[in-house]
Amino acid sequence: MTKITFGYKTKTPFIEALLQNDSFEPLKPHSLFKKLTLKAKEYPDVYFHQGRVDNDALDNFKHSKICIVNSHAIKAQVIETAKVQANKIEVVYPSFVPKEIDIKASKKEFLAQLNLDKKTKIILFTANNLKNSGVKEFIHTILQLNSINFRVIIASDTQQITNLKFQIAKYNFEDKVLLYENFENMDLLFAIADIFVLPTHNQAFAVNILKAMYYKTAVFVTAYNHSSEIVDVFATMNLPNDPSTAFKIDALLSRNEDLKVIKKQNHKVAKQLTVQKGLEKFNILIEKIKSESGDSIFGGIR
Repeated sequence: MTKITFGYKTKTPFIEALLQNDSFEPLKPHSLFKKLTLKAKEYPDVYFHQGRVDNDALDNFKHSKICIVNSHAIKAQVIETAKVQANKIEVVYPSFVPKEIDIKASKKEFLAQLNLDKKTKIILFTANNLKNSGVKEFIHTILQLNSINFRVIIASDTQQITNLKFQIAKYNFEDKVLLYENFENMDLLFAIADIFVLPTHNQAFAVNILKAMYYKTAVFVTAYNHSSEIVDVFATMNLPNDPSTAFKIDALLSRNEDLKVIKKQNHKVAKQLTVQKGLEKFNILIEKIKSESGDSIFGGIR
């Protein structure tokens, strides 16, 4: 049986799983040697796009049989820029492999270690680049909160946290803000958190939003980040410094039942975006395309 070839730039968890599937085969990049020998460039049956829409991406969009992007915003951009038909572009949201975590037990143990009341709520902010992800706006939001029974966790690598310490030294947070350097089990932090806030300036889909939702955490993210496509209107920030965010967080901190409902809804959405679910949906998509095209689109693959 002829395998379906696919091309990609970044080895995401989904791509790593696809590499284990015998029905698919990665297409090797067009090497310099091939260019020098004037060998015709090969294009994959399925092209997975990540990152910027550069010339190489545009070339693949035009010549690959099916192109996969990770948001509807990117799909619209590709259709406009590459001038390809909409039915050639499919949206498959990013996915991840979740860990088995007892959320209630982990939260109880975590609060006990910090000697905090069991009703204390945890507000989380984490990113590889704190500045670009909106740490300044996050701090401003925290300063606007009227609630008192909460703690804030900001987690990143040592350099990022060191820089942050100088920036927030002027604020008297006392023990309200906990800074974590190189925390090994980030999934655990998402699991014990109640609210995850990401006032990011970046557009690329924030997988941390997906993780937080899976581990039953309420989230807030800027509208122009592509991960906003999987959250509801309440969780969307018009701008990184959206003044309504503090009001919304205060509302959730004071209404435990509302917070529980949102957590359950987020988990329900995110359960459909694990790598396993993604593979199932991708296989269904491929079969549908083959069926509708009479297999001709993939060169007679059966």
